Amino acid sequence: MAPRIGVYDSGTGGLTTLALLRAKLPQCSFLYYADTARMPFGSKSREEIFECAGEALRVLRRETDIVVFGCNTASVTVRPKDVFCLHPDLDSCDPHHTLVLATPATVAATDARGKGFLTADTSELAVLVEVRLSLRFKSRTRLDCSDLEDYLKRRLAPFARRADRVLIGCSHYVYAEREIARITGVSDCRDGNDALTERVARTVYG
Repeated sequence: MAPRIGVYDSGTGGLTTLALLRAKLPQCSFLYYADTARMPFGSKSREEIFECAGEALRVLRRETDIVVFGCNTASVTVRPKDVFCLHPDLDSCDPHHTLVLATPATVAATDARGKGFLTADTSELAVLVEVRLSLRFKSRTRLDCSDLEDYLKRRLAPFARRADRVLIGCSHYVYAEREIARITGVSDCRDGNDALTERVARTVYG
């Protein structure tokens, strides 16, 4: 019997991870756990993030065979060993030419600034995207993040043409990837989902 896979995120951002897993593993069933009541995680303390993730883990370990964190902040803060985690791959990048876009908690947990990576203050972006995702689901329209361009320009304009790669370290930011690429002038934007879903697939297929 194919395993049941549980996917966890602070809100609807992890639906990007879920979509890739469903496409790669059509024989599996899925349970999506969205903690929208306590979203966003990126501005919470380490203790609060552990509490949120701990509750989700108890449910997903009971109800599913494989647990996937589609939340970068929970992944890099809690770092559960028996869970597939989504996180920015800093180790494979040149810090002087890589812009890391993530929540304050993820930037701190990965020590991106201390390692010399370019970082921008996008602390409100996850909530801004979450609101638009919620409205989209209610109206059944396609998500459009173009109205976030002014916000993104204010945050990202200083980094335009300074980096040749962008690491997207928040599942919510993936929805604004097109706008991020256009403003920064960087076509190489990586969010870690491909590597994560490939690791899960290897485990399922043995």
